[in-house]
Amino acid sequence: MIDPPRDAWRVFSQGDGRPRPAEWRRNAARFFELDFTVDESSAVAVRVTVEGVSRVVVSRPRDEADLRDALAAENAQGGGGLYDLAERRCPTVWLVEREGPDDRAALRLAATLASVGLGPILADGELFGVRTAREKLEKLGAPYRAR
Repeated sequence: MIDPPRDAWRVFSQGDGRPRPAEWRRNAARFFELDFTVDESSAVAVRVTVEGVSRVVVSRPRDEADLRDALAAENAQGGGGLYDLAERRCPTVWLVEREGPDDRAALRLAATLASVGLGPILADGELFGVRTAREKLEKLGAPYRAR
């Protein structure tokens, strides 16, 4: 059994919450020059190895705390519309295990899931999309392909 991570990027998704490693792998390679292997999988969780480290990814239904945190983040940032996307279109949240905000492997994986699930990423009081994730990755020295 795969336990939910204690510290995670929350990735809102328009999907149904089932792991889709083939779709994730396709976008990971296309947009982030990333490859990963699925080490363990269940109906709502996967353990993957990315950049030589293991990360857990678990899905669950979006809850009120997710929306409250997303709204607070968007308000603190001065708007942007990503809260509306999360609230109206994203019934699922993927928790991507991380070792802090500078965990490059976890952020690349979260950005990949956001690119497939067409939803924003939330953590540390910030709500952002794939473009901002790419900017963060660039600052961390992680490659991606601008498309």
